[in-house]
Amino acid sequence: MSTFSPTGASANSTPAGNWQGDLLVKLLVRDRREKAFTDFVESYNSLVQKLGKFAERNTALELSEKSATEKYSNLLREVDVLREQGSPSNQKRTAELEQQIQTLKEELADLYKTRGQNAQRLLDMNDILRSHEEAAKKNQEEIRRLTEINQSLSGKVDLHPQAIREKEVTIQLLQDENATLQLEIGKIDERMKDLERENGQLLQRWLKKMNEEAEKMNEANQFYESALEVHAKALEFQSGVVIVDKEFTPMNNVPKSISFPEAGTGTIRTRGKDFGPVIIPTAVVKKITPHDGEIHSIASSYDGNMFATGSADKTIKIFDSTTGQVKQTLSGSIQSIMHVSFNNTNEMVAGASNDNAARLWHLKTGRIRLTLTGHVGKVYSARFNGDSTKVITGSHDRTIKVWDLQKGYCIRTIFSFSSCNDVVPLDDEGTTLVSGHLDNNLRFWDVRSGKDIKELTGIHLGQITSVSVSPDGAKVLTNSRDNTLKIVDLRTYDVEQTLHSDGYKTGANWARACFSPDGRYVAAGSLDGTIFYWNIQKSKLEKTTKDHIVPICGVSWSPRGGQLFSADKDRTVCIWSGGLR
Repeated sequence: MSTFSPTGASANSTPAGNWQGDLLVKLLVRDRREKAFTDFVESYNSLVQKLGKFAERNTALELSEKSATEKYSNLLREVDVLREQGSPSNQKRTAELEQQIQTLKEELADLYKTRGQNAQRLLDMNDILRSHEEAAKKNQEEIRRLTEINQSLSGKVDLHPQAIREKEVTIQLLQDENATLQLEIGKIDERMKDLERENGQLLQRWLKKMNEEAEKMNEANQFYESALEVHAKALEFQSGVVIVDKEFTPMNNVPKSISFPEAGTGTIRTRGKDFGPVIIPTAVVKKITPHDGEIHSIASSYDGNMFATGSADKTIKIFDSTTGQVKQTLSGSIQSIMHVSFNNTNEMVAGASNDNAARLWHLKTGRIRLTLTGHVGKVYSARFNGDSTKVITGSHDRTIKVWDLQKGYCIRTIFSFSSCNDVVPLDDEGTTLVSGHLDNNLRFWDVRSGKDIKELTGIHLGQITSVSVSPDGAKVLTNSRDNTLKIVDLRTYDVEQTLHSDGYKTGANWARACFSPDGRYVAAGSLDGTIFYWNIQKSKLEKTTKDHIVPICGVSWSPRGGQLFSADKDRTVCIWSGGLR
């Protein structure tokens, strides 16, 4: 049981209960402060009552004085009458009356004296009353001020549970990262030992191979020299001229090296698709609530006929983009689906899950084709390469994995130094990647070597929540928790544009923005449910629309050009159409 010290600190409180003890102590202090004037108010009320009694008594004395004055006047008249009569009895009566008059005068003097005293006491009481009223006014002002302070503190106290929940989430993230680092260190140690052992074996094999190559080269050189000697002797015999031996330089067997494109010189890819006219969708034509849990991701198919959503209810739902009807429900995940994507033939869907795995569903059968396990943290992104032979996944465990779908296992693991929130292939083969991370950095990778091509630091002040590649493959769009979007030129790795607006705030750590099919616009959903459209050719905000009332987790622009799909945390999906060219 917790005990409280005079200063309000909890003696035996646990860390989780500090705020409750502090709140209770502050409430007790507030009650003590507010009740400090109770005696003052009671004294004031008592004085008011006494003042009322004195006023009543004063009124009675005034009536008594008036009666005595009248009686005195009557007696004076009687005395005058008796004096005029002059009889002994009248004189006696006069003396009695004069004595009564004297007595009445004395009483009247006492009454005047009492009246003066009452008047003085009344003045004193009025002074006390005024001082009490001023004190009461000050007390009321102090109570009002303390009430405002109390309301402010109450508001802060109401915010404390949310802050505590955020801290708990942060602590959990740090604990997960710590566990991931421990696992990563263990794996790195194991891999280092394997590499050292493999290096020793390779060194021995290389030395053996070089010795064999040297022996073969020596044999070839000897054969070549002997052939030259035979040829020289034949020429000498035919012409009778002695030929002097020339210096012999053997040809070395140099293995061919694999060349990689240098940073900043990559080619610009095009998707080769014919897009319809691009229109900024501003009208909601369909609004549905298909899931039982919070929606985390939404994505359009490559032909625009379908779109998919991934949810905390562990399912992926496939919709008809025209009617909004659910065509399929894909199940099999153990935990929440964090990201969904179609392959380029719209035959398969990839889903990244919080159960540390990614899964591939075949849409014709609605069944899981492959379950990709190997990550030790939550998987936040899963995307196909251009020919659907590989899937690239990014995880909270600070790794990016490339999976061969024909072999069914991971063919490359890239250590990305920070939790990966999103990863996208930059070419159809999936040999180069771009990834956005928790440490606010954007990284470019060469899958063949497993090394980073370029790392862009300082372009954002908050974690990067999504990465998108423009339709022509020349630009990368990033969305961040610092409430800005950046467009990076892939040829120079420079930030070409920064997109922001006064009302735009990124609503989630996995909130995803997108390009329009022609690459002229960028769309992103905000914390308050507003969708923002930027014209990147004019570098300005083109339009805003709002139908959601809670944070938007993702938007996806249909390749048809006139539709946009959006989803929010309250399980609502909107199909947008029509609007501005």
